[in-house]
Amino acid sequence: MNNEQQSQILEEAEQQVLATAIKSPNALPDILISLTHDDFFFGQHNLIFQAIENLNSNNQEITELTIASWLDKNGKLQQAGGNAKIFEISSIYYTDENIESYIDIIHEASAERKFKNLIRKTSEETNKTSVNYRKLLEKAQTDLLEIDFDIKKNDTTKIGDSAINVVKRIKQLAESKESLTGVSTGFHELDNVTSGLQPQDFIILAARPSMGKTAFALNLAYNAATDRQQDNAVAIFSVEMPTDQLTQRILSMETQINADKLRNGKGITKEEWRKINAAEDKLRKTRIFVDDTPGITVQQIQSKLHKLKRDENVNLCIIDYLQLISTPGSNGNDRQNEISTISRQLKRIARDTGVTIVCLSQLSRSVEKREDKRPIMSDLRDSGAIEQDADMIMFLYRKDYYQHNDDEEDTSEVSPTELIIAKHRNGATKDISLNFLKQYGKFLDK
Repeated sequence: MNNEQQSQILEEAEQQVLATAIKSPNALPDILISLTHDDFFFGQHNLIFQAIENLNSNNQEITELTIASWLDKNGKLQQAGGNAKIFEISSIYYTDENIESYIDIIHEASAERKFKNLIRKTSEETNKTSVNYRKLLEKAQTDLLEIDFDIKKNDTTKIGDSAINVVKRIKQLAESKESLTGVSTGFHELDNVTSGLQPQDFIILAARPSMGKTAFALNLAYNAATDRQQDNAVAIFSVEMPTDQLTQRILSMETQINADKLRNGKGITKEEWRKINAAEDKLRKTRIFVDDTPGITVQQIQSKLHKLKRDENVNLCIIDYLQLISTPGSNGNDRQNEISTISRQLKRIARDTGVTIVCLSQLSRSVEKREDKRPIMSDLRDSGAIEQDADMIMFLYRKDYYQHNDDEEDTSEVSPTELIIAKHRNGATKDISLNFLKQYGKFLDK
């Protein structure tokens, strides 16, 4: 098929969709779910559909006259071909029966144009005298993720169909010897409350600095990856700490050798070397994948996590931490909205990949001003949509954290810790008691 024939088919498809959108209220929702005005190739069609989108979002009737009126008010009527073009399209014979086929034609053509345009722009950038290939690649990756060759379908499911799947799953669980339906955390009470960290959940783990949130997240990752009853693979995106430091902390956790010894390599006994070598062997077989890209963007996390899911079947992802994720092109003037956007995107990534995402977050200083310093949800820094997006919100609280002056050294080896489940969309909230072995960065059931 030559270009002229393809163009004719696309023009007819766009006209059919526009005519249906104007004349068929029943088909309009499917059209608006599946397409935007940017998907229309022909300029006049693009403008007419833009009018339809705006009229619909404002709950206004969609007719030839209201479309013309909107275009006229926005100075686009003549550019859209005037009243004559609108009435010409609305007079086309249409049928709801073939609307999905026409939508598919428009959507696929739009995706192809976007893909070709991305290749062209990237090629043009490479021909410039001075090229920052790292930034160019990051932008290309971000733009590529926005191109969706799959048609956006209506996600509505009949409740009866869902019931069949749910009851089938309940029967499977009843017959299974496994009590957990999600990823094991290695903590008995936490697993009892959650039945394991559930697929597709977006979980926030928050605490004040030096409270132990990175250590606890590493405990979650390591416990999951070394659980003998489950075949778990874990991704860690560490924006704050390089991979070698994370690995050193896991070694300290596993061997229960003081982290300072592992940092400087001095005073290690023969028995401790035996433990280190055994831990190294264990880590070689452990499926934990660490990415320590500084200033990583949410688009890069999405791309890399999709690849890890595909190649390694990763089912748990740790991100350390939310406020350090970069936003391309941001000037930092509205960080709260940026954090809210990142939070929503991470939730969507969890849903799309089926991976459980545990994202660490800072708490605001407001907690320090209260007599009762146990965290509450309003303490979440740059909270915005975080409370709304998260399926679960957990806080770490150690009372002894506040019981030492800045000049007073804390010599205690075991720190009683509360893991506060403040939000649990699909289960109970609860305060769980743990012990934190500070010199090893290891958490244990109390």
